Amino acid sequence: MWCNPKTEDAVRALPLPEGVELRFATAAGASDEDRDWAETLVAGSPPARLLDGAALRHVVIPFAGVSAELRARALERPHLSVHNSHYNAQMVAQHALALAMACASRIVASDRAMRRGDWGDDTALAHSSMFLPGKVALLLGFGHIGKALVGPLRALGLDVRAWRRRPGEDGVPTYGPDRLREALAGADLVIVSLPGTAETDGLLGAEELSAMQAGAILVNVGRGSVIAEEPLYRALAERRIRAAGLDVWYHYPEHRGELVRVFPSRFPFQELDNVVMSPHRGNDVDEWREASARDALVTLAALARGEGRNRVDLGDGY
Repeated sequence: MWCNPKTEDAVRALPLPEGVELRFATAAGASDEDRDWAETLVAGSPPARLLDGAALRHVVIPFAGVSAELRARALERPHLSVHNSHYNAQMVAQHALALAMACASRIVASDRAMRRGDWGDDTALAHSSMFLPGKVALLLGFGHIGKALVGPLRALGLDVRAWRRRPGEDGVPTYGPDRLREALAGADLVIVSLPGTAETDGLLGAEELSAMQAGAILVNVGRGSVIAEEPLYRALAERRIRAAGLDVWYHYPEHRGELVRVFPSRFPFQELDNVVMSPHRGNDVDEWREASARDALVTLAALARGEGRNRVDLGDGY
């Protein structure tokens, strides 16, 4: 049963894989008959009622990440498997790279200055950029997004390293969990793509941010909760790190009527000229609906064949 209205039109336009039959509904409006018919539910954070369908065995989340509510409900129903989607990994990697480049070249600050007719002060190096070739890039998290960043970063001449919980043979030098501060201290560019879990919340606090180089750039396209809010603001306001590109935040509009004049933090990041702000739009590309629908259909086809794909470890939360 497909309960993802944002991509319903896209999936209707695609051919269904062999062995896959779909019914469409909303999470709130699905009938008892549809609920009990479905073996697989495509939904982001379905209510408990839908998870108790008579035939339900799988939940496919049509985007990256698992809500705390779904994780808790699925843990209470051990017969259910939960499957994630990483259709947007390259999209988010592109956005992370754009934020990093904007910070390194002071694109936003220079644009704002030029709109005032201000060409900068040569003696103060007001528009000086970080030259990336030869610098060290640290990927904090080495899932689909992190892996998608390796090639572009190396093409720019960066020495790419990764911090990850589990070691792996991916051709990238890695740091284990107990070497986080060492990894941060050696990096000129840090890109965070970690999920939000109990283990990652507040992972970068005041001490970790203090371990970073004064000239370092920090980019976050994972979850805002991974970096402690006040220490991050203080580090940027006091210029203890060079700049940050942030696509994920601490406060979001609760409904569409709040989409204007809602700042993303209790601290005034918007007043800092060394922050590039982005409204959680890493996968907001023209083709995202079609890509999301196609990826979910691939997972449905795999499940129909009795195969697993992108299964979530509910113990870890990703």
